[in-house]
Amino acid sequence: MSVEGQGRAAGVTDREAEVLRAVGERLRNREIAERLHLSVRTVESHVAALLRKLGVADRAALVEAGAALRRPARSTPALPAPLTSLVGRDRETGEVGALLREHRLVTLTGPGGVGKTRLAFRVATADAVGAGGVGSAGGAGGVGSAGGVGSSGGVGGADGVGGVGGAVWLADLAPVTPDLVGDVVARALGVVPEPGWSLTDILGDAAAGLPGLLLVDNCEHVVAAAADVVATLLRAGGPLRVLATSREPLGVPGEVTYQVDPLDVPASLDSADIAGSAAVRLFVDRAATAAPGFALTDGVAPAVAALCRRVDGLPLAIELAASRLRTFGPAELVEHLDQRFDLLSAGARTAGPRHRTLRSAIDWSYELLDADERALFDRLGVFPADFDFDAVQAVHGDARAAVRVLPALVDKSLVSTAGGDLRRYRLLETIRSYAAERLGAGDAEPGTRRRHAAHFLAFGERAAEGLRHAEQRAWFLRVSTEQPNVRAAFSYSVDTGDTESAWRWIAALERFWDLAGQRREAQEWIQRTLAAGEPPATPAAVAGLAAASAVLHPSDAGTAFDLAERAQRLAAGHDPLTRATAARAVGMCSTWIRPELSHPALREALDGFPEDRGWDRALTMQGLVLASRALSEALQWGRDSVTLFRRAGDHVYAANTLFMMAQRAMAAGVADDDIHAWLTQSRAMAEAAGSEADIVHADVGLAQWAFVRGSTAHAAELMHDVLPALRRLGDRRCAGRALFVLGEHARHTGDLPRAAELLRGCAEAVLVAGQSVVLVQSLEALAALAAAQDRPRPAAVLLGAAHRQRELSGPHLRPSKPADEDLHRDLATTLGRPAFDDAYAEGRTLTPADALRRALPEPDA
Repeated sequence: MSVEGQGRAAGVTDREAEVLRAVGERLRNREIAERLHLSVRTVESHVAALLRKLGVADRAALVEAGAALRRPARSTPALPAPLTSLVGRDRETGEVGALLREHRLVTLTGPGGVGKTRLAFRVATADAVGAGGVGSAGGAGGVGSAGGVGSSGGVGGADGVGGVGGAVWLADLAPVTPDLVGDVVARALGVVPEPGWSLTDILGDAAAGLPGLLLVDNCEHVVAAAADVVATLLRAGGPLRVLATSREPLGVPGEVTYQVDPLDVPASLDSADIAGSAAVRLFVDRAATAAPGFALTDGVAPAVAALCRRVDGLPLAIELAASRLRTFGPAELVEHLDQRFDLLSAGARTAGPRHRTLRSAIDWSYELLDADERALFDRLGVFPADFDFDAVQAVHGDARAAVRVLPALVDKSLVSTAGGDLRRYRLLETIRSYAAERLGAGDAEPGTRRRHAAHFLAFGERAAEGLRHAEQRAWFLRVSTEQPNVRAAFSYSVDTGDTESAWRWIAALERFWDLAGQRREAQEWIQRTLAAGEPPATPAAVAGLAAASAVLHPSDAGTAFDLAERAQRLAAGHDPLTRATAARAVGMCSTWIRPELSHPALREALDGFPEDRGWDRALTMQGLVLASRALSEALQWGRDSVTLFRRAGDHVYAANTLFMMAQRAMAAGVADDDIHAWLTQSRAMAEAAGSEADIVHADVGLAQWAFVRGSTAHAAELMHDVLPALRRLGDRRCAGRALFVLGEHARHTGDLPRAAELLRGCAEAVLVAGQSVVLVQSLEALAALAAAQDRPRPAAVLLGAAHRQRELSGPHLRPSKPADEDLHRDLATTLGRPAFDDAYAEGRTLTPADALRRALPEPDA
């Protein structure tokens, strides 16, 4: 048994353990007394108790025991490191851990400021060193946010959290709104939700195979949405456990609630009772930081005990009180508390029961600020999550005052600091809510919100440029960190009807959304912006509409094309760059649905971008890879595009262009070693840039290359491996490619029901995303499948629909392999020419979606 375990078994108290650690450092009793703010006599008493409880003969043996206690046995998992120590909570940690071993959902409830989050982190890390890894996500900012940059935890070991086993994931809901709860939880688990895919199904599938603990923090403001998501995870029936924190239960069946009570306060004025109180120990710990040299002497102990009782042992209230020791002594603090907390003895007049003491503590702390400090504190309520100093200066409106006042707010524990060289700041959530209320109650709110929105819009536009060049990874991380502020600023533009700024936001964020795999959220912002009013006829709106079309193009080609046409209409009469931006959007989005428009629009765009706009020219050339009819011309555009992207430092889009070159060549029936080299190079560049989507694209291309060369089984194996990632990323077009290969493999190996399911899924995926080559291939394969199942009339209908799609596609955007004339003849023979002609003609009049519904049974039939 470890020394720590032996100590617990012997009844060693927390304070005695602190003394034992100090003895292990070979400190003398007087030095220990100074460090722990105790009297020498009290230290001597603790040493004697340790000798007795541990059964050791002398101080030398205690030194060895203390050294062993200080020696870390295992590494600590990577949950956000607390900036201050957690005092007490040993009992609660053990009880919650035991509940987690028996129940799948435990919710920590209690008033704001009671320490639910800190206890949850303690529980998660108490036994988590065997858990293999910790993942985190949030509103892409703040502690554990999806923006911070969300990532999933590693595969856990056998011991896990509280015996649960597996990894630990963190989803911090503090900075998010109800509609983003599912996204944040999904990102914490390594799932990227996208439009068109059922978030419920994806979360259920993910949870079914995840052993470990999901910590869902700060649920109270999104409790209904959090309950729905947690219920979805638990219904999957997997080994996942959930530990939630909220001011109220989630209300999910099977939930066990654990009330987190305030720290224990002294029951009497006995010196040992006072010194052993967790509330007093917390005050002493924080007081030593606020006022170095502070010690819990016999003279001040009664006042400290009274203070802790008067604030009900609430940790936040205690910390705020301790921060004032720079101004008042303990007895004066109690006197001020008597003045400020008189409402508590008379009952509530304004606030709810759980907010009385905490609100009074914050009120009291606020009223001790001077006018400048109050002005800045109020304005900090505009931030939904953490922020940097540049943002503080921007929202305050007085840069010189911010330099002076912000450190004062940090000193007074109203603002927390985090980070290293690039320091960031954060208000505790309850304090942030208080600051937001103060801001809303005064005259400063409109100007503060305008300055906040303007600052982050300018930041977003700088980031958009940075994401095109060599520092794109650093800019990606910065935008991820600031995403809660970005969302708040964007929302302000939309809510105030500032459509010009809203379209600027879409243009600024389009590249980030693409790199982050956040198309689902992007689509929601586009819909909100469209609903806010007609886009103005300005270059900013044109750029925003063009960006919106690029966001939607991989999942909804029709809507994307409509937005591109709107951009082109608004661009008429504007400068050449604005017209070129709109023309490129039309050219990109018309590729699969109006192919005759694509090449002329892209050539017009290329002529409009001057030579010094290398990145814009590279992107336009990338579009010409698919738009050019001659394969040699298309590939040359691709080579030129790659060169310009590399010159700009955008290796992600360079990798994407190589993938498109491979697609274009394989659609033409070419599958030589050059294509394999392009795809291999694309994958290497994507890996170096950290772009998961482009790694997956390269893998899809390598599988297609194997399929075209006749290695169907190997291609199917590769596509099977990559399909889950495609679904998670919401890439319908490439998912359709994968489903086609898998369906053809199933058809040729005789698994006809499975083939029908896969090929139908393929057709349905590319119908919306747009991909004429794969659409024609899937319809023709389904026709052959229906014939093999002795269903000749549905086969003829599908064949007619497939051939009509061949005709509608551009000559270079249809399968290189000609239509199956043998199938055509066999069906005519089986049905008879009149019946065949009737069914075939019917298929030619139907849309592909109607043809699928008409010719195929429903999937669950």
